[in-house]
Amino acid sequence: MQRNKTQRRRVAATPSPDVPAGPFMGDNVVKATEDSLDALFAAETTTTFQQTWQKLDRGSRLDRLRKFVQSYSPPAPLSPAERASLLTAVLQAFELRQLNTKLAVEYDPVSATVSSVRGLRERTAPSGLRTFRIEAVANRTTQKQRVTKPPVLNGSSPSESKEEV
Repeated sequence: MQRNKTQRRRVAATPSPDVPAGPFMGDNVVKATEDSLDALFAAETTTTFQQTWQKLDRGSRLDRLRKFVQSYSPPAPLSPAERASLLTAVLQAFELRQLNTKLAVEYDPVSATVSSVRGLRERTAPSGLRTFRIEAVANRTTQKQRVTKPPVLNGSSPSESKEEV
């Protein structure tokens, strides 16, 4: 039995783009590619952040919470220590999964900003330093209603007792 040898096809080489000769060796092509990638990433980020809070991935939620901390403005401005306290409180609550629901975080997908965090409490120490804490939001669950039967008198059913009277 004789086998046929596989023959390799010869294909013409792929044409390479015209790279201008000079000291930068195609810097214009690289710059155009970077600009188009930047535009693609910018468009992708805007569509990503326009999702609802529950559909955002973990990194996007963290980014939005950090921007909330940066833009948080109570009546008096925050010192760096107070801002750090707010950031640690928000990050701890996020790690404990208290900020995963739309009930805990009021998020505006159009502007891609966190409006408020439910349960955020501010305390002022005697020294005047404000500290922040996020209290756990109570879970709202619906419970099945129990149907109660009317009490049975003397071992007879309520319909029988009506007939006797």
